[in-house]
Amino acid sequence: MLKYTRYAHGCVFGLRILIVTGKLAEPIIKKMLKKALPHEVDVIALPVTVAALANTELIANYLKGLGIDCKKYDLIMIPGASMGSAKAIEKELGVKAVKGPLQASDLPLVLSLEEIPKLSPDEPADKVLEDELQTASKKMLESLEKSLIEKEHIIVGNIIVPTLPPPIRVMAEITEAHTLSKDTLLKKANKLVSEGAEILSIGFEAGVSRPEKVRETIRFLKKELQMPIAVDSIIPSEIIAGTEAGADMVLSLEAGNIEKVAKYVEDIPSVVIAYDSRSSVMPKTAQEKLKLLEANISEAIRLGVKKVIADPILDPINSASTFQSLLAYHRFKEKHKNTPTLMGIGNVVELLDADTVGSNALMVMLALELGVSIVLVVEKSPKAQYSTFEASIASRMASLAWLKKSPPKDLGIDLLILKDKRKVETPLETEGATIVEAIKEEAKYELDPLGVFKIRVNHDEECIEALYIGKKGKILIKGRTARAIRDEILRRGLISSLSHAFYLGIELSKAEEALTIGKNYIQEKTLFTRKTINM
Repeated sequence: MLKYTRYAHGCVFGLRILIVTGKLAEPIIKKMLKKALPHEVDVIALPVTVAALANTELIANYLKGLGIDCKKYDLIMIPGASMGSAKAIEKELGVKAVKGPLQASDLPLVLSLEEIPKLSPDEPADKVLEDELQTASKKMLESLEKSLIEKEHIIVGNIIVPTLPPPIRVMAEITEAHTLSKDTLLKKANKLVSEGAEILSIGFEAGVSRPEKVRETIRFLKKELQMPIAVDSIIPSEIIAGTEAGADMVLSLEAGNIEKVAKYVEDIPSVVIAYDSRSSVMPKTAQEKLKLLEANISEAIRLGVKKVIADPILDPINSASTFQSLLAYHRFKEKHKNTPTLMGIGNVVELLDADTVGSNALMVMLALELGVSIVLVVEKSPKAQYSTFEASIASRMASLAWLKKSPPKDLGIDLLILKDKRKVETPLETEGATIVEAIKEEAKYELDPLGVFKIRVNHDEECIEALYIGKKGKILIKGRTARAIRDEILRRGLISSLSHAFYLGIELSKAEEALTIGKNYIQEKTLFTRKTINM
């Protein structure tokens, strides 16, 4: 006998919705729908194991044949993976029918939204809502950009930098540029731009003056790129060379160099920092930082520098002054609302042995609260690769959260790369199945007589490389996905054993994951390990 399960929870109803599912997913959906909902929801399980495998015409016939009074519903929701268009159900039963999400775990979210009437008979709900949310978010960000010209701001090259965010501009640094060939330099620059950098900062060797190299590098990049280029140095001769080469911005003015460079940077946006190279003492407390920073800014303005950007300098975690430096940003902004600030978040991210996705996101969110206009990102260490991308997405998230006056979640964009927001349960029909426990020990297999493969990830070229060595010679296969390389191996007939096929499937999948997130790949080594507390 067919049974309904109704979920109402005593709320004021919006729509009356019939959710159609199969026997296998029914308990999962019941579990998912125990929270309060803004709609009256009935759940019906059809006499099929998996409703998603039934096409929409079959679902319509089931509902009609079972004598269900569908007219009392505003909406019928079928599984997102159902084959065919839900228009067939609407045509047969006279009730609007749409596709729900692909995963049952997303049902509570879908049913809590006002956009339910916008769901599609042809596309899964999560796809429709994702597109809706992304379109709305894009329009909000575009509107924000258009409004900046009317707000207090400075201009760096062709970029408007508001004195009070949002948005936060992302500056990415190329370090030790003097060691790079022009081709490598341009490749690095284009990569950072493609990952969201709005301003490029070019750094050189600390403590060694190379004005001609600075001049050559800045001129080259200004010719090749249509974006702001900053020179990062405290050496006067390098700052002067950078400005003469057309640098759009200067990092950094401090007590020991301001008088020497001021006349060269009068009309160039210049970052003034809380530092005095003559004593090499870095202030630690917020009060000390502010005192030195304000003194340096006053001196720069006295000498004619018109476009000042302040940087109290963010100190690394566990330096005994991280909080003090954040406090310095806060206090400075309270006193100088019309002076934009810059924060080098790499000082924290690079010196923290944790995945950068979360730390970059958190630092950007804090930067917005502190009124920071520009965050400086550095990708010097391997673990910090893709920090520019992460900071760029975080900046958009921060802007959207600020505009919506909400936490930075469910915005249409996110930085959920290694983990998921919701648990997905995949039901299996195990009735009658023989259960076998797989042994943990590695089985021994004979080598494939056709040959072997050496696999690596080439992060510079952003591809996977599989080198075949065997009876058919030596062949290097390059591709961006495991499937592309698999297909080429099969086309060329380079594999002859089932065990070898399984082995390659495992290794190529690991290589693709490593390429996607910028992680090291070593053949036959585990890509991820769960950390344990063993100290």
